[in-house]
Amino acid sequence: MAELKALCMKCRDANNKPTMQTMQNPSVEEKNNRYSAKGKCAQCGGNMFKFLSKADAEALK
Repeated sequence: MAELKALCMKCRDANNKPTMQTMQNPSVEEKNNRYSAKGKCAQCGGNMFKFLSKADAEALK
C-alpha cells in the first residue's frame, strides 16, 4: 500500500457526505486481534480512523 485513503468526516461534498482523503502519518495499532490505522487528513488536518485487514496492517508497518 503506497498511500492509505479513508473517510474524512470534516471534508464533505455538496450532498453533506464524507469524502475519501489521503491519510498522513498513519500509525497502525492492534487491539483484540483487530487492526486499525490512525492519522491526519492531508487536506484539512482532521483526525482519521480506519479498520484494516491483517495483510494491510503488515504492509503499513
